[in-house]
Amino acid sequence: MFNKICNLFSSFFNYSKKSNMEKEILEQPEIISKLLRRYLKLNFEIDIEVPENIQNTVFIASGSSYHSASIITEFINSQLDSFAKAYYSSEVCLDKNFNVKDNTLYVFISQSGETKDTNEAMNIISQKTANIFAISNTKSSTLYNSAKYKIYIQAGIEKSIASTKAMSAQTFCLFLLALKLLKMHNINVTHHIDNLLTVPEAIEEAIKKHKDIISFAKQFYTCENIILLANSIYYRLSQEGALKIQELSYINSSAYPFGEFMHGHMAVLNKKSAVISLINSVNSLVAIDLLNKLSSKYNFENLVITNINLNDNLKQSSIELKYDNISFIFSALVLFQLLSLEISKALNRNTDSPQGLSKIVK
Repeated sequence: MFNKICNLFSSFFNYSKKSNMEKEILEQPEIISKLLRRYLKLNFEIDIEVPENIQNTVFIASGSSYHSASIITEFINSQLDSFAKAYYSSEVCLDKNFNVKDNTLYVFISQSGETKDTNEAMNIISQKTANIFAISNTKSSTLYNSAKYKIYIQAGIEKSIASTKAMSAQTFCLFLLALKLLKMHNINVTHHIDNLLTVPEAIEEAIKKHKDIISFAKQFYTCENIILLANSIYYRLSQEGALKIQELSYINSSAYPFGEFMHGHMAVLNKKSAVISLINSVNSLVAIDLLNKLSSKYNFENLVITNINLNDNLKQSSIELKYDNISFIFSALVLFQLLSLEISKALNRNTDSPQGLSKIVK
């Protein structure tokens, strides 16, 4: 009994020494489980109110929230062609002739609910339509209270400036909203809901890879460039990974589709670089071929995140995940968060408060 008490005390002490960012990463499985309990009913009905007769959806956001919007736009359009578009908030504000259409749902995403350009865009569009939907982590915010339709993502206070748990929670809520809209168009989403149910486990699996991530971070932190390569929806996810690494480490980080990177962008590998690749069954042949071509021309640190069995050449520099589809998105997202954290720590950066960044833009 005494040993058990000592072990519990030791675990609590070690947890208390973690940065806010690391603690918030570890909270994510429970947050997603809470969202499932709140919005998904026993009969698999999704408890989210939306207007009727929606024919199109427009997502408007900035920063990490825009990456959430891009991910969900790719997903929706893979199920219902040309149904969704994503826009940067600042671009909407600048477009004096932004076309607001009937039967379109306008979804505004802001963790704080006080992001200046997102709120300005909402003000412009709300003058022309009542089909305004807000997704926020702050119930008392301007954005949340200005919208007729809304989701509260329930991630709790996020103290770290670089968003982790709020990013995951809002992306998960966007998937719930997407499935609600698809069901309204008589698309069978049962298998997607089954996949959503495995997301907490998928995140836990990613967290268990933390030691592997530390090893890769020790290889990457001296690089001048970190390149992320992926395709389709995973390319959108990689854009968030690049942003997170850049926010925390200040290392130049960029995401590209595999094929596009070969059109001149690969010149950055002439400087000390790392390449992070997302490989699945859809892009495996193309991705592996391109990585082999890059390796024949350049020396770079390599990390492959995958959910398939790779050949021996790539296996030694890979992290394998067992989950697929939506769950793979969340697994990889958490690995990006952990890698950003550990590179930042290796550089002795302030992981909770990167230089020059602030949490809320008013």
